[in-house]
Amino acid sequence: MKYCINCGEQIADDAELCTNCGVNQTISLEGSYDERAENEKYCVECGTLITKQAEICPDCGVRQPSVQGSADSDKIAAGVLALLLGGLGAHKFYQGNMKLGVLYLCFFWTGIPAVLGLVEGILMLIADDTEYEEKYADGSLLGR
Repeated sequence: MKYCINCGEQIADDAELCTNCGVNQTISLEGSYDERAENEKYCVECGTLITKQAEICPDCGVRQPSVQGSADSDKIAAGVLALLLGGLGAHKFYQGNMKLGVLYLCFFWTGIPAVLGLVEGILMLIADDTEYEEKYADGSLLGR
């Protein structure tokens, strides 16, 4: 394992982007982490300091990934799928847990997966982003 050149989070040895801050690990950053203000981040392509809200780097023109926004949109999509199509296991397939998705699909006629889907959908939607990532994002049954 290695550590991100920007935020110091532990990442995979072959990772090109940090999963925490989104910084490209194959470039050298201008300045150090200590020189960055609270409302600044590094461009994932060229390493230039830019504002956190910037969607496109003004230096190189590369669109910046929305690392923080992705968990929120995944949480909402999975929660709505669980509420509407939970009996068929749609939210499990969306979250990448194929085994539970197929299990829900095999037993949809009993109604048990529909009840579980309803409960899971509510739990996912009321969870904050960190709780969702820790408990529900992997598609485990009723969270870990």
